[in-house]
Amino acid sequence: MNKNHYIAAFSVLEAVVSMVVSAIVIGLIFVIFTILSERMLDFKEQNQYVADLNRMTYSFNKDIFESEKMVFSENQITFSSYSGEIVKYQLYPEYFLRSKNEFVDTFAIPIRQFKMDTIQNGSRKTIFQRLTLNVDVNKEPMRLTFFKRVYSNEILKKEFKKDEF
Repeated sequence: MNKNHYIAAFSVLEAVVSMVVSAIVIGLIFVIFTILSERMLDFKEQNQYVADLNRMTYSFNKDIFESEKMVFSENQITFSSYSGEIVKYQLYPEYFLRSKNEFVDTFAIPIRQFKMDTIQNGSRKTIFQRLTLNVDVNKEPMRLTFFKRVYSNEILKKEFKKDEF
């Protein structure tokens, strides 16, 4: 009287099928994770670029407002404040640096062209220095323009220096 005692267990085929299904699910999760990681990295880079652009425009506006004089030389813009502080922007093809005292800030914004000139308002009573930066935003050209009012004492200083010679 031999009685067969069976123990409840999975067969080899059932175990192989479950491992194949698990491998497929893990593979799909890995692919989805990779795609999401790439999208998040692109999103982070885009946000960093927008943040740099916002910080840059804020810094230029602040330095122009607080400065007494704005001087443009080759690859450098210098702001001299009323208190004697000097802020320098050093321009490079793929980025530029803003330095004030020991603090240096880097803006990863490619500047394609920069120009500084003098213009007058419609009534010809007010003179402005105009700083124009052509930058690439998402591979599209964008023009940023900043204005610094030139006061009469600066104009008189320049005229006085011309008359000395």
